[in-house]
Parts: sequence; C-alpha cells; structure tokens
Amino acid sequence: MQWQQPIELMYRNDEPYPGAQFHSHAFYEMYYFQEGECNYLIGDKLITLQPGDLILMHGMTLHCPNPAPHKPYIRTIIHMDPAYIHKVLQADTAAMLLKPFDELRNIRISLSPQDQAELETLLAEMDQLYKRTNEAGVRTAYNRFVMRVIELLHLIRDWCSEPVYEREHRSQKEQHVQRVISYLEDHYLEEVTLDHIASALHLTKPYLSNLFKDVTGTTVFKYLYNRRINQAKMMFRLEPRQSVSEVCRAVGFHHLPHFSRLFKTTVGASPETYRKRMLQLVAES
Repeated sequence: MQWQQPIELMYRNDEPYPGAQFHSHAFYEMYYFQEGECNYLIGDKLITLQPGDLILMHGMTLHCPNPAPHKPYIRTIIHMDPAYIHKVLQADTAAMLLKPFDELRNIRISLSPQDQAELETLLAEMDQLYKRTNEAGVRTAYNRFVMRVIELLHLIRDWCSEPVYEREHRSQKEQHVQRVISYLEDHYLEEVTLDHIASALHLTKPYLSNLFKDVTGTTVFKYLYNRRINQAKMMFRLEPRQSVSEVCRAVGFHHLPHFSRLFKTTVGASPETYRKRMLQLVAES
C-alpha cells in the first residue's frame, strides 16, 4: 500500500476479496465488519465475524480475511500511523488512546446495537471529510477528519475499559482449524509435515487439508510459509544487520533459494533488498 496520509480510510468497501491474501504492515488497523460472512485469520487466532464486530490490529501481525463467496462483503478499514498520533497529541494522551492496540494487540470487540449506531454515524462523518481532503486547498477537511479519528480512539478506549467479549467459535470445524493454527504457531520454526499435525490433533490428513482450506481459504502450507516469511520481515526490521542466511535458518527454512523465492513472491522484494531497506531506515532514524 502506498501511503498518501498518516491516517487513511476505506469506507464501506464492498470490493470482492480475491482469494486468501495474507499481509502484514507496520501501521495499526481498525477493521469494522458491516455485512456478509467472514472468517478472519489474525495472528494465531481464527475469528468468526458477525456484522458489528470491530477488530483492532497491532502492526506486523499476519492477517487474512476469508469472506463467503457470492455474498456481499462490506467493511470499513482505517490504517493509522501511531507515530502521527503521538505527533498531534500530548505524549500521555497519545499513549492512553493507543493503549488498547499496544496491550490487547489483536482483539475483536463485539459492539452492542447502540455502540454500532454511534460508530456508524461517526464513520459516515469521517467519510465525508476524508473525501474532501483531495480537493485543492482543503487542508482543514483532513484536520477535522483526524479529530473524528481521535474521537473514535476515545470511544474504543471506553469500549475496552470493560472486559472485551470474545465470542466462541460457532462450529466444531472452526474449533479444529483453531487447533491447527495453534499447533503451527507453536511449531512453525520446526520441520512440519501434515503427518505431524494430523497425528498430534488426531485427524486424518485428507480431512485436515480439506477442512483448513474450506474454513480459511488457503492451504496449511501456504499459511505456514506466510507465517515464516512474516517472522523474517520482523527479524529484518528488528535486527537488519543479520544476514539473509541467518534469518532463513532462524525462521524454519532449510534451503536459501526456496526462502528467497517465497520472500520475493510474498513481499515484492528480495530478502537482501528488504534487509538493506531496513538498514537504511535505521541509519535515517
């Protein structure tokens, strides 16, 4: 994604989602599910969404929606650079408003009908202001939009001041898939085979493979490889002086060409190019 503004809004996006596309990013995300059916993979959790669910996402967590085909898929997404919130607010206020993201990290909030109505009204106002930010000479519209985002962060803080309600998975199929995801999260750095997973979870291999694809929209090994690549991205960000070979081994790959090919396909840049980019960011900071 190319950043145009430090806070960006996609309001009531109804574009079809083309297959399971895992992604991660350094900014924070607010994702509000408005219509359709969708299973959402985020980190090591499988979330069965219902309209009125709000997800808060901390940066660099691997995530991927799997909406039901042939049904409307409507969602509103806000991407936010947390550094910008610190820039426009006093330090203690910014820290207070970002606390739900920093501490809860990736959480689903099931909003009451009253809270949904309040959020819907606020999002519609934000959309009207955001649309005007591209008009020549209308800087005040973006500033007013940012004020609405800050108001939303205050609302989120209130919603998170009480225990956040996490709905249980609705079916045994989803519970099985959650167990597979949890297993992969515990073992993704190791040599993993379908035999290992099936044996550990007492499932047959064909059932496991078909079930995972049906619920998540992707395969077990595509998920595993994306998890490893995402870990590699985080390692390059945190320790860019590590060599590509060191990171390759550290995230569970045994063959450097395989790692490099998958990394470039997934990230859009070779591991060495990405590592140099992270080194440059460190040098500039």
